[in-house]
Amino acid sequence: MKRILILLFVVQLLFACNSNSDNNKSNETQSKVQTSISDSSVNIIIKPEFADENDTLIPKNNPDEDEENIKRAQIEFKNGTTSYKKGNIEQAIESFKASLEFFPDNDKAFLNLGNLYYELGQKDLSLSYYKDAVRINPSDSMSLVAIGLIYSERGDTNQAISYYNNTIEVAPCFSMVYFNRGTLFGLQKKYQLSIQDLTNAIQYDKQYSEAYVNRGLAYFYLKQMSDACKDWKNAAALGNAKGKKAVDIYCK
Repeated sequence: MKRILILLFVVQLLFACNSNSDNNKSNETQSKVQTSISDSSVNIIIKPEFADENDTLIPKNNPDEDEENIKRAQIEFKNGTTSYKKGNIEQAIESFKASLEFFPDNDKAFLNLGNLYYELGQKDLSLSYYKDAVRINPSDSMSLVAIGLIYSERGDTNQAISYYNNTIEVAPCFSMVYFNRGTLFGLQKKYQLSIQDLTNAIQYDKQYSEAYVNRGLAYFYLKQMSDACKDWKNAAALGNAKGKKAVDIYCK
């Protein structure tokens, strides 16, 4: 699976340090802790999916579609990727739209337009293009996860989880989606479900330090301090600053 659109759901952990607390006693730690999961900080790296020289646009609904239109659509699509590489987002948008005029069933063009409008901060328009991509290609995991992210940003957790569910159906090894859904379960205080998803995220990406941090936090709320500290130590070993801070405060 091409991981062109990279969505990293960054979760903030806020720790309050009290030098007089006994961090070895989980009950006392639970009463003193000021730890929270927040979905307010989201970093997104956007990059359109590029068509290479061997790509062809094959009509999904009409195999007999005019070959000349397909060729012109392909040219415009490649013009769009070239413009994006040069930093000309507006021209890239025009090229992808022109590609759709010649071949309206190109889900990749819709995905790229969703990416670009997201980059411009036009989230409503971005969402509509992602949904068009999914309408044409229900297995488009990149558009599905992007839709889930936008709904999450809006605070519509149920819609976000629904789209993450759909993403996992078509891309069951997508560690980032498990991380996003597990984080939302944590926000809903569904800690066991959160742990299950974050465990899957780690299974598919052993270096996913943020997943260790959040799974540790879920264990923390369940008062399973041994497991929490183990995860935070793993995160710290991977260079995660939040994991190191958690170890310093709660795992001495």
